[in-house]
Amino acid sequence: MVVKQRVANIDRWNAVFRDPELDTVRRRHGLVVTGTYVDGTDPNVVIVVMDMDNFVAAQQFAASSELAAARERAGAIGDPDGVWLGPHRIDD
Repeated sequence: MVVKQRVANIDRWNAVFRDPELDTVRRRHGLVVTGTYVDGTDPNVVIVVMDMDNFVAAQQFAASSELAAARERAGAIGDPDGVWLGPHRIDD
């Protein structure tokens, strides 16, 4: 899964994103972060890449109150742009 999100402040966003409790919730929904980046053309946009074990569980996390609260604390601006990757890599 790839998520692109505008944020008010990268440091504020990162502090919330790295919270161990939020990571536990993500992992419980089958999501493991494999990379976090700042957009190459906009310093207020973050891009998160995650492996996804279970599509349905990941969708539940995306709609969860835990994520909504974390997004608010982190200073997320607007809705994220997400790409739901399929279960198999082409090069596997």
